[in-house]
Amino acid sequence: MVDARGVEIPYVDRDGNVLKTVSERYQPAPGQKFFLKGGVIDEAKYDWRGPETMPFDELMKKGYQLPFYADLSRMPEMERKVIWGLMVGEEGKTKIPILQNYTERGFDPEKHALQSYGTGWQSASFLDQERQLFGAPGGLFHDWNLKTNIDGIYAAGDQLYASDCCGFAAATGYYAGRKASDYADEVNLIEPETEEIRQESGRLYAPMYNRQGMSWKELNMAISKAMQNYCGGIKCDDLLREGLDLLDSYEKEAVPQLSCQNPHELMRTHEVLDILEVSKLILNACLLRKSSSKPLCFQRSDFPETDPERDKHFITIRKEGGEIIRGDVPHDFYGDIEEGYLEHNQDYVEQMKRG
Repeated sequence: MVDARGVEIPYVDRDGNVLKTVSERYQPAPGQKFFLKGGVIDEAKYDWRGPETMPFDELMKKGYQLPFYADLSRMPEMERKVIWGLMVGEEGKTKIPILQNYTERGFDPEKHALQSYGTGWQSASFLDQERQLFGAPGGLFHDWNLKTNIDGIYAAGDQLYASDCCGFAAATGYYAGRKASDYADEVNLIEPETEEIRQESGRLYAPMYNRQGMSWKELNMAISKAMQNYCGGIKCDDLLREGLDLLDSYEKEAVPQLSCQNPHELMRTHEVLDILEVSKLILNACLLRKSSSKPLCFQRSDFPETDPERDKHFITIRKEGGEIIRGDVPHDFYGDIEEGYLEHNQDYVEQMKRG
C-alpha cells in the first residue's frame, strides 16, 4: 500500500515494530505463538494480533496523504500473482468484473496501482444490515468433534460460530475431516432409500422442466430486498414477522415457477433456494432474542435493553416437524479448552508424539 505521493505505508507487527520485508508479514512477533486474521477479528486481542498496516490515525499524524493505493508492482512476483490472479480471480465473484475486465482494458499489476476506496486502507465498510450477518453473529452448533446435531454430519470453516479467518477454516477443516474419517470407520453402510432418492431427484431437477418461468436472479433480488426491508440494522417483532410472511409467500408462489435452461442456472437456482431457507432461519432466530446486543451487532427498537445478564448465553434454533425449537446454552458449555481437547484427541496427541 502507498499513499497519494507514492510513499509506502508500513506494516507493523503486534508490538508496533515496522516490518521490512513482505515475508515478515506472515510471521508471528518475537515470543508470539500464533496470530489470527479475518473480518470478524479486525481488532484481535493483543496475544493474537497479527501484522497489519500502521493504524489509520497514526498514518494521518505522520503526514500520509489520501487516497491510498495498492501498488502490486512493488511486491515479489509470486506474491503479486497470488493476489492478482489467485485471490482476485478465484475468490468470490471477481474473475469477470475485475480480473478479466481490468486486464482487457490494459491494467498491468507489474506497472499500475489500484486506488483503495473508503477511509484509510480499507476497500469498504459494512452497512448495519451487512455486519450483523458476517461471521460472528451465528453459525452451526457442534460438539467437540465438530459434529452437528445430525449424526454423521460435520462442519468446519465459515459455517461455524465466530469464524471468518483463513487459519480458522484450514484448522477446523483438517480437524473435522479427521473426526469424520474416524466416524466413518465405526459405522456400517446401509441400503439407500430409493424412493427418497427419487423424490429428492425430482425436486432438484424440477426447474429444468419449467421452460417459461422465473429466473434465479429475480428470486435472489426479491429475497435481498425483503431482508433489507424487514431485517435491517434495527429490528422489531412486527417487521420480522412481516418478513417471514413475505418469504413464505415466495416459497409457495415463486419457487414452483423457477425455470432453468442449463446446469449452471440450476446450480445458481439451488444456491438461491439455500439463501431463502437461511433467510427464514435468520428472521426466526432474531425473533428469539428479546434484547439488543453490542457484540452481535444486534439492535431491536422494541427491546432496547442491551446485553442483559439473562441473555448472556447462546440461543440455538432448529426445526422439528415444521415447528421452531429454541435452545439455550451457556457460553462456557464446552468447559476447559485444554482438558476438553486432550479428552477428545488423546489418540491424535499420542500419534503426534510418536512423529
